[in-house]
Amino acid sequence: MSITREDVQRFRQSGSWRRLDQIACDIVAAAQASAGRQMHPVLGGGTRLMLVLEHRISHDIDLFVHDAQWIPYLSPRLNDGAEALCTGYEEAADFLKLAFEEGEVDFIVRASLLGLPEQTCAETTFALDHPAEVLAKKLFYRGATLTPRDLYDWWALETMKPGLVPAAAMGRLLVARTEVVSRALAMLARAPTAQVLWNEILAPERPALLPTVEWGQRQLLDYGSAVQATPRDAEDGVRRPGV
Repeated sequence: MSITREDVQRFRQSGSWRRLDQIACDIVAAAQASAGRQMHPVLGGGTRLMLVLEHRISHDIDLFVHDAQWIPYLSPRLNDGAEALCTGYEEAADFLKLAFEEGEVDFIVRASLLGLPEQTCAETTFALDHPAEVLAKKLFYRGATLTPRDLYDWWALETMKPGLVPAAAMGRLLVARTEVVSRALAMLARAPTAQVLWNEILAPERPALLPTVEWGQRQLLDYGSAVQATPRDAEDGVRRPGV
């Protein structure tokens, strides 16, 4: 399927993700009313990156919260709005996946990693993760199971917004995970299903998979090199996990 930049822009403005965004707003509002306090979920993932890069069509909604106590309030078990609208769900202590006709809404309990300021845009009322924070979560929390879409998002962010990701901060964050991410990249190069999934990415510009895997391996090394070249006290405002 051929995708143009205009297709992505149209989807950004009026695609199915907008309906999911509204559904998520209603579910969050009901959860907050039940709990009697504010949740402050933050939009991340591929759809958040679509809003800044317009690099691909992304259908689903990923919302990050810091407190696992919100999951029951959002679950169809207790949230009437979610129960009425969703066609299925998967729940665990730290995440909730809700399925709808338009796609999926995931509520994920994860700490922020880089301490970068949140952003906003006209298309959603949710606060937005900084684009570099989106990448940090993908590599730090999901690095061992990196998907073709994760790799594509990584490549697109570094290629289309060079310098936006603080390389030294990313290197420090990944110091104990670089080898894990590297192995996941190597798996993408070998797995036949990875090429199939890569070809299914709805993007106007998509390089070949194997050169992009090689790019990712070099990028990991560049993050490590940036750590050596940047004093720790130069990373003002960057927060490591647990700090």
